[in-house]
Amino acid sequence: MGNKIKLGVIGDPIDHSLSPLIHSQFGEELGINLEYMPYHVVDSELDNFIKNFFANGGFGLNVTLPHKLNCIRSADILSSEVELLGAANTLSKNSNNQIIASSTDGLGLIRDCSEKKIEITNKRVLILGAGGASQSIIPAIARMNPKMLMVDNRSIQKTEKLLEKFSSFELQPLQRNNEPIDLLINATSAALSGPFDWNIQQQLNEGTVFYDLNYGIASAKFFSWASQFSRKRFDGTGMLVAQAAFSFESWFDTFPNINNINLSSADD
Repeated sequence: MGNKIKLGVIGDPIDHSLSPLIHSQFGEELGINLEYMPYHVVDSELDNFIKNFFANGGFGLNVTLPHKLNCIRSADILSSEVELLGAANTLSKNSNNQIIASSTDGLGLIRDCSEKKIEITNKRVLILGAGGASQSIIPAIARMNPKMLMVDNRSIQKTEKLLEKFSSFELQPLQRNNEPIDLLINATSAALSGPFDWNIQQQLNEGTVFYDLNYGIASAKFFSWASQFSRKRFDGTGMLVAQAAFSFESWFDTFPNINNINLSSADD
């Protein structure tokens, strides 16, 4: 089958990543002989690692926390989405050996919502959290023309910075009133450090869809809190697979089948 195509994912930590499992299945399905490895890279070695990876035959890299912001310093070309976000999750190389940074997180979320029949257009959407996870999905959600797109965070300063950064998308702070929230997206890591709670109960009901960007055990506390309001609860596994598929497409010009991915051999 010839030489294996060299791919990987970089992060700190990286042991938890499901990307090798997902991409190896994409490769098998499409008959592409690839080697996709997880690489533990600390921030001080990030630029050297990325440049050496591509200089030594690397074909593509995925980027996870905490490197989504700083990895763009190593790129020669930024996609328009990356220029907007200031962050990337996919690196590739063009025929001129230039490193291209792109972002597939927003595309992955929208694709997963479409698969799950979660409506965004003309709906009231609230994102909890103002970090990199929420920033990576705001433009994609805004382009779906929600009735209102709001953000709330425990830090008012972070919220204000986010509102300023995405002012062109009509992002608003949470409007505390009796208007129900149709879609609530958790982009915080709050549930990792203790019980999850957020003071918006009066705006939630059985029609509210709860979507957690986390997955596996990391979603348990958020789901426990959400269960008092609604049965419509989804974790970020589908988004994870979909954003991986868009990365794969950027490398191989083919969108793989995302419906038969088996994650059961992964540890939560």
